[in-house]
Amino acid sequence: MAMAKRVLLVRGGSLGSNTGLGAAHHNLVDMLNSGQIEGWELAGQCEYSLSKISNPFSRLWNRWISHPRRVAKFAKQLVAQGKCDLVHITDQEQSHLVPSNCGVPVTITVHDLFHLFPEHLQIGDDSIEVGDTKPGLLRRKDLKKLQHGLSKADFLMCNSRHTHQASKDKFSKVPSVCIPMGIDVAKYHPDNQQLEDIAMPAACNLLIVGSNDPRKRMKFLCQVIGNLPDNVKQQIHIHHVGNGASNSGLPPIMEIAKQNGIDNWTQHGSSVSDEYLMTLRMRCEALLFPSVSEGFGYPPIESMAAGMKVICADLPSHNELMPDNTCIPADDAKAWSQAITNLHADWQAIAGSQEQKPPEASLLKHAMKYDNKVFCKRLADAYDSLV
Repeated sequence: MAMAKRVLLVRGGSLGSNTGLGAAHHNLVDMLNSGQIEGWELAGQCEYSLSKISNPFSRLWNRWISHPRRVAKFAKQLVAQGKCDLVHITDQEQSHLVPSNCGVPVTITVHDLFHLFPEHLQIGDDSIEVGDTKPGLLRRKDLKKLQHGLSKADFLMCNSRHTHQASKDKFSKVPSVCIPMGIDVAKYHPDNQQLEDIAMPAACNLLIVGSNDPRKRMKFLCQVIGNLPDNVKQQIHIHHVGNGASNSGLPPIMEIAKQNGIDNWTQHGSSVSDEYLMTLRMRCEALLFPSVSEGFGYPPIESMAAGMKVICADLPSHNELMPDNTCIPADDAKAWSQAITNLHADWQAIAGSQEQKPPEASLLKHAMKYDNKVFCKRLADAYDSLV
C-alpha cells in the first residue's frame, strides 16, 4: 500500500467550531484524522490560542511577525524531515502566513473575498456595505499582506462558484478550483437527534440564524414581517439565534422588531448548544435567510439536512446551495411576504392536529450533495493534483 501523503494545516488564532471558519477548519482536521481524505493524513497543525493575547500591540506583533515566522520554521522543519508534502492555509484571512520557499506547494481555502475587496451592493432601496469599505490604517496594511499572500500561493480552493469567479478575476495568475464545503449530513438527520426541552409557543414558529450585520438584512426581514396581514402576523413567532446586539449603525435586533410592531420574538443568543439549535430546527416551520452575501452559507444547508424548509435570498453564494428555482429575489418584499404567508397557511392546515410536521424528504436528499464524503473526494483530487 502506498504511503499516505501529509498535509500541514495552518491558521492564525484557533477559532472555535461554532464559527463558520472555525467549523470548516475543525471539519478538515477530523476528516484527515479519520482517514476520510484518501491518500492523505495530517502532518500537524500550526495555530495559536486566542485567549493568551489581549494587548493590541502583542496581537499585531503575533499576527504579522512571530506567527508567520513560526509557520515558516515549522513548515521547513517538517519538509526537511520528509514529513510534509503540502501546506494548507485553511482560510483567506490568514493568507499572510504563506511561507516563502518552504519546498512544497502551498494552498489556501478561500471562503469569500468580500472582506479583502469590499463593495456597496444596491439591493432595492438599500445600499448595503459588504465588507468594510473604510478600513483603518492597520487593517489596510493587513489587507495588503493578505492580498500579497494570496498572489504568492500555488493554488486557491474556493468554496463557491461565486468566490471562484472572484478569485479568477483578482488573482488570475494563481490556479484555482471550486470545492464546496461539506457537512456531516447524518449528524443533522431528524432520526439522529437528542432534542432539548424548549417551550415553544403555539404558533407558526420561524427560525432566523445570523448576526445583526447589515449584510444579513434583519431590517428588511423585520419590515416584511411587520407588514404581514394582521391575522398572519399575530400567529407567527420568530426565534432568532445569533448575536442580536447593535452593529454598524443598526439598533439591536429586538429594537428593529419592536419598531416594526413585531411582539412575538424570542432572542436565543449566539451561544446555544448544537442540540438546542437542532431542537429549534425540528420545531420551527422554516428558516428565513435574507442575507445578501455569504462565503458558503452553512445555515441553509444545515437546515435542509434536517429536512427543514428554507426561504432564501437569491444571492451568492448561499443561492448555489439551494434546490433549483427555490430562492426569492432579495429585494422583493411582496415575494417574501407571500412566502411567509404560505408557510403560515401550511402550518394552519395541520395546527391543532397532533401530527408532528414530517421532515421534507426532498430536502434530506438534496443535502446529500454536500455531504463530507463528496467534499473529501474533491479535496483528495485537488491535493493530488498539486503533489
